[in-house]
Amino acid sequence: MRYLAAALLVLSVLTIASGQTLSTAEEYSQRAMVRFEKGDLDGAIADFSKVIEMNGQKQEFCYYFRGIARYRKGEIDLAIADLSKAISIKGNPRFYDDRGNLLAKKGDLNGAIADFDKAVEIEPQYAKAYGDRGIVRLMLGEDTQAELDFKKCLELDHTLESQIRAAADKIKQRAALNRQNEKPSDIEIVKLSWTEAPANALSTTPSAVPVPYSTVSASGTRILADPNAKGEPGPGVLLDPAVNQPGRPVSSTNSQPLIENRFNVVIKNTGTKTIALVQWGYLFFAKDLVKEPVGYVFVTKTNLGPGKQKQLQEKRVAREVSVGETKMPTRSTRDQFNESVEILRLDYADGSSWQSSKALSIPPKTP
Repeated sequence: MRYLAAALLVLSVLTIASGQTLSTAEEYSQRAMVRFEKGDLDGAIADFSKVIEMNGQKQEFCYYFRGIARYRKGEIDLAIADLSKAISIKGNPRFYDDRGNLLAKKGDLNGAIADFDKAVEIEPQYAKAYGDRGIVRLMLGEDTQAELDFKKCLELDHTLESQIRAAADKIKQRAALNRQNEKPSDIEIVKLSWTEAPANALSTTPSAVPVPYSTVSASGTRILADPNAKGEPGPGVLLDPAVNQPGRPVSSTNSQPLIENRFNVVIKNTGTKTIALVQWGYLFFAKDLVKEPVGYVFVTKTNLGPGKQKQLQEKRVAREVSVGETKMPTRSTRDQFNESVEILRLDYADGSSWQSSKALSIPPKTP
């Protein structure tokens, strides 16, 4: 985490012998920062509290760092109280931005927006505050305003792009997973499938192993591993969907092997207008109902006339991770999941569109 430059100048991190008797607020401040940096949260909280008790200098930073330490311990209400106290002493934009994030975690999205507004009012060049506000605006369904915030954020600091896009994609996935009984009346899902390419096949023509599909309903729900179909066992690994987000390159320096996943759906246009774009989610639901649903969301351009059907195909590249680190299925665990394709948005050739109330826009990739 990047800490406030002013705080580091005031509360410089000095090594203090554990047996040394402390007598001044400055010494407690120094040890508090050492403990904070080392992850000794209880020790840091005690020392920051001592500085506050002794009426030491720069108390706003003591409240701020004590609040962050309390947040890391899971004490979110106490953390918000400390950041509020820090703000009452000095309205630092970082204090507002971090409190806004804590309020968002508590579900107070409007309160979070108010704090982000204050942060950029104090410091108009504060890129992260624009990005954080954009994320919360996505959560509120304010797509247009969110995209403006993302644009401003990336203009000020382009290094935040992957972080912003990843967060937006997760919100979009969650919206798709939570969507209930919303579907367009002029599209039918004919069939769907998911393939996983072995890591050693990615350097040549992928030898993808298909996950068999069964007959599906118009809503797209089906069961993986049709007992009448044949599938080959896969390695006992799971996929981390956060490793490679849309538009993010895969680093060749990572020693973990790559896995390529391809998601396919055949749709039929049962309406009277040509479909030009489909926003769709490919979702996995654990049969035991214990694990949370997971999946990906895609935006695919097409030209699908009335009465016609077409296959949409998208892919994601990830790295193998240890079993248990993610809930995404693999070839070897596919019989533990049901899967579904959900349609979130349709754009038509005549300029009109249909969308779910939970459909959210992904910030555009900058050149």
